[in-house]
Amino acid sequence: METKVVIADDHSIVRMGLSSLIKQFNVQVVDEVATCNELMQQLKNNTYTHLVLDIILPDGNTLEIIENINNLYPKLSILIHSMQPIEVYGKILKKYQIHSYLYKGVSENEIKYHIESFIKSVPLAMSKVVDNELNPFSTLAVRELEVLHYLLNGYRTKEISTLLGLKMNTISTIKSVIFDKVKAESFTHLLQLAHVHQISY
Repeated sequence: METKVVIADDHSIVRMGLSSLIKQFNVQVVDEVATCNELMQQLKNNTYTHLVLDIILPDGNTLEIIENINNLYPKLSILIHSMQPIEVYGKILKKYQIHSYLYKGVSENEIKYHIESFIKSVPLAMSKVVDNELNPFSTLAVRELEVLHYLLNGYRTKEISTLLGLKMNTISTIKSVIFDKVKAESFTHLLQLAHVHQISY
């Protein structure tokens, strides 16, 4: 089967670099998208074997669409390529049967090795994910991380409820749980904690 790859990342320079690297491994088809909506449309219109996916895109947290992607395209291999800390997202991704996670801050050689292994379907164990008491965000569940993304971007409760299709009181409850779990005393404190623990949004 021909290897066909789609890259979903909001930074054009990252997409260009990954595309150039992937083509070194005799991959003829490498397409690029920048948003969740563009990705879902691209997957609908084309058949791919591999997806390189960032967690945060301009129109949402990709946790919102990963389950749908798995259901619609069960044979699609997914590599998460992100600046988000693995201790926060690793356990959740494993629940979605995603075991390939490449941190954007690693060395060039490690990126090449990991990408080549992914394209050639060589199994690579995700870095060991352990409970990290130093990172309070590692305690958040999937829905809480989705709400956190919009919360950090300044969306209000009503806007978040519309975007996620949930009732306003449900969003309010989730927000309270987030503040409680990460021990944030205010929204400003939550932003500070996100910065300290490298939670990009």
